[in-house]
Amino acid sequence: MSSIAPAHPDPCAARGETADALRTLRNLLEAAANEAARIRAGAALGNADRFQVGEAVDLGREALALAGILGAVPAAATDA
Repeated sequence: MSSIAPAHPDPCAARGETADALRTLRNLLEAAANEAARIRAGAALGNADRFQVGEAVDLGREALALAGILGAVPAAATDA
């Protein structure tokens, strides 16, 4: 594992900002999971074209990339 932190133009500068960012992400993920279930159910009824199916698959890949970013949060960042 690299000891160089990934660069971001606006990193969380305090625990409060990190808590806010986590809360925002949690809410967005809840909404995304709901929308994904709606899309899947609608597609099962024939309410998605091949381009929409392709976009859904692409979004799934982006979600996996997000999991990789969050999974790489360094344990050394905690003082607990």
